[in-house]
Amino acid sequence: MTDENAAYTRIRSPALAWGSPAAAGAALLAVAALFSALLRREPLPEAFFVPWLLLVIGTAVVVEALWIRTWGIDLLPEHALVRGFRRRLVPWREVQAVVRHPQAGGWLVQLVLDNGKPVTLRAPMISAGFGGKRSAAAYERDYHRIGQWWLAHRGPSWREVTHTA
Repeated sequence: MTDENAAYTRIRSPALAWGSPAAAGAALLAVAALFSALLRREPLPEAFFVPWLLLVIGTAVVVEALWIRTWGIDLLPEHALVRGFRRRLVPWREVQAVVRHPQAGGWLVQLVLDNGKPVTLRAPMISAGFGGKRSAAAYERDYHRIGQWWLAHRGPSWREVTHTA
C-alpha cells in the first residue's frame, strides 16, 4: 500500500503504549484525592505528604503518557520527520534501508542511513505479549507503509548497504 497521492502520512505510537501509563497515572491521581479526603476526616500528621507525593507521581505519569502519544513518524515526500525524544528530519535520499529491529522482547523499525548508522523509530512498535493479533497487524501495516513510502521517494542516490543490528 503506497500513500503516494497523500501530502503526508502520520504514524503514531499505538494506544497500548500510552494508554496503560495514562490509566495508571489517572488511578494514582484518584488514590491521591481519596487519601487526601480521608486525611481531612482523620488527620495523620506523619502521613501528610502521601497525597502530595501521589499527586506529583500521578501527574508525571500522565504527562509522560501524553508525550509518548506524540511519538511517531511523519512521512513527507522529501524527508521523514521522526518524532521521539527529539524531532529529527531524515531526508529520503540519505535512507538506504528500512529494517525491523528487535528491542526488549518487541519490534521497532529502523531507517538505515547511507553512513550505516540506524535511526530507530519509536513508532510503529510492537511489544511481546501485548496487543495480540490486532497490534501485530497494525505494526506490519505501518512497517510496510514506511517501506513503500521510502521506495517511492528514495531517489537515485540509493545503494544497497549491509546493516548489522
